[in-house]
Amino acid sequence: MTDPKPIELLPSLWRFEDTCNVYVLRDGDRAIAIDFGSGRWMARLPELGIGKLEHVFLTHHHTDQCAGLLGKADLPFAVHAPMGEEAFLEPEKVKAYHSAPWYGRGCPQSYLVPPEGIPGVRCNMDWCGDIFWGNRRIRFVLTPGHGPYACSVILDQQGRQIVFCGDAAHDGGTLWQPFHLEWDHYTGGGALAAWEGIMRLAGVGMDLLCPSHGPVIDQKPAQALQLLSRRLMDFFKAKGSVCPGEKDRYVEPVIRPSGAKEVLPHLYQFGGNGYLLVSSSGEALIVDPCLGDVSALKALLAELGNIRPTAMAVSHYHCDHCDAIPALRDRYGAKAWLHPKIAEPLADPEHTIMPWLPPFPIHPDHLWPEEGAWRWQEYSFAVSHWPGQTWGHCVFMASVDGQKVLFGGDSFQPASRWSGTGGFCAYNKSRFRDGYIPSACLALEWSPDIIATGHGTFYRYAPSQFRKIIRWAESAEKAVRALCPSGDLEKDYCIVHDILAQNAALRRDSWA
Repeated sequence: MTDPKPIELLPSLWRFEDTCNVYVLRDGDRAIAIDFGSGRWMARLPELGIGKLEHVFLTHHHTDQCAGLLGKADLPFAVHAPMGEEAFLEPEKVKAYHSAPWYGRGCPQSYLVPPEGIPGVRCNMDWCGDIFWGNRRIRFVLTPGHGPYACSVILDQQGRQIVFCGDAAHDGGTLWQPFHLEWDHYTGGGALAAWEGIMRLAGVGMDLLCPSHGPVIDQKPAQALQLLSRRLMDFFKAKGSVCPGEKDRYVEPVIRPSGAKEVLPHLYQFGGNGYLLVSSSGEALIVDPCLGDVSALKALLAELGNIRPTAMAVSHYHCDHCDAIPALRDRYGAKAWLHPKIAEPLADPEHTIMPWLPPFPIHPDHLWPEEGAWRWQEYSFAVSHWPGQTWGHCVFMASVDGQKVLFGGDSFQPASRWSGTGGFCAYNKSRFRDGYIPSACLALEWSPDIIATGHGTFYRYAPSQFRKIIRWAESAEKAVRALCPSGDLEKDYCIVHDILAQNAALRRDSWA
């Protein structure tokens, strides 16, 4: 790979297009850099009249900002980073971060923690603080989004005020890889923090806005930030209610002495996520078996007497809905029936980049069809893929005690529970037009009486809820797409798994 070429922005100020944009400011024969990338650009410094690079200021910790610094001790310049970035940049803390298994976890603290740290990094860029370089005051403003501690750097050159905003903003009122705003899998906390940072930055007068990716914004940067702030707020709102104004419509159960809830005479909800469907034969089907619910299941079975679990079914691959399969298979001989979309990520969790996977492989005893019917005892189930909270989700419905019961996992909840859904995020492979919308349409088509979902919720179906979900999904997709620089969800938002897989490839591929 050839060394990046310098692009002059102002006298003695250059931009290099590296793994990220690197900005170099010269004063005499000395210089500082904003972000570092691979470091290959350093070979070009002598031709710019620069004899010594004295400081590097990282706007945030992502690997593309600092790949060329990783693992390098005794650097001939000081490396500064925002306060709070220690966990992602200091070598021992980075090692500890990566040594913990990632499966079984939800959204990570960061999607681009470097594969190793930077020896001697100084996390001393104080928000609303400054550092002097000679008599030049370099200022810092907190602009989170690509991590909670990301900062913008402000300095003056040739009578102009320049803002280096990292990945807080991108040209066209968009955001580089907007999935970085999803600090968890269902709230808009990252989006709201990013909006606040952009509003903070929009109050700063500037002549140039210099982002980490894409072109420099030299025409009306304040207007670009105002547009971005509106789009961030739309994104935050999309993380809110999927069915505003709907009532919960909970079904009132009979509370059993064991603590289980009798939803219908042959259907019980136990523990946090489990359901037990009892057959007239004395056999039972366990829905969403979770290790944390096993003691509650034992208590319910003891109370019912002469009931033997022989089958298990799972709504989605998250560990709190399936990790008891091996234990219950050993204890009761129950067979696991899995939908193909669920069986796939469970087969090899150690090498599958998805959130909330169990820490061990789970294999089905039998596979369901992608779409179709399944019969267990006297119950005839309709089965379908049902993407929403995650792509690896299914739905199954049968008539129980004269009521059509839809077992729906976590994609759709009562309105007061998590804003009516298990949340959407790119890391969970949530989709709108191909996910939430067809799943909501299927609920309207099947028209169940009761929806039995995860986390102890079972409620009456109402068509109005799912019509609102369709409208929400359309607006949510529009909000996410508006943040994408290319306008393409798959290219800019849904690529999180590719980015995670590629992260290691940047390791020490640099200037040394």
